[in-house]
Amino acid sequence: MTHHVIYVPGLGDRTPNGQNLAIQLWRLYGLTPHYFPLRWADKEKLSLKIDRLLSKIDELSQQDHPVSLVGVSAGASAVLNAYSNRKNLGAVVSIVGKIHNPQTIGGTIYKINPAFKESMYLVASSLDKLGEAERARILSLYTPADRTVPPFDSQVLSGVNRKIFGFGHISGIFFAVIFGGPSIAAFIRKHADRK
Repeated sequence: MTHHVIYVPGLGDRTPNGQNLAIQLWRLYGLTPHYFPLRWADKEKLSLKIDRLLSKIDELSQQDHPVSLVGVSAGASAVLNAYSNRKNLGAVVSIVGKIHNPQTIGGTIYKINPAFKESMYLVASSLDKLGEAERARILSLYTPADRTVPPFDSQVLSGVNRKIFGFGHISGIFFAVIFGGPSIAAFIRKHADRK
């Protein structure tokens, strides 16, 4: 069975830096990845970005295959906000995602990426809409050496939180995408197959 995975990158998503190609490795593990940049730095409102993401979920869901989400760094807040509106997803994976403590992000980052600020201040209420069974379908991968996103800010209460290798934020993303594919795919298949 095909397992569709929508991959939402973080800030600076106008330049994929090979992420769009690297996730194609996940096809080896039975996933069909879809690179989906939200264009954080444009002036489009968060609601419109989330609507586009929800439309992509609905489009892929019509094919009678499971759909899961992967959010990287800033993208984690967006996929969790989408998940609160589409609880029938197979699974949600956060890769070194910024989920908690929006007040710790510098004002310049928010000024350049206004929708990210909206997303960060919305994610707490989105998590409140998820019950324990729904949170159990969230996998959060974090690296203890990440100075950009502290480990606590990546973890979801009642979710599955796993420490991964990495000397920092970027290396954590690299490790998860390249070497973490089998475990990400196993988690997605486990929960998607139960749907």
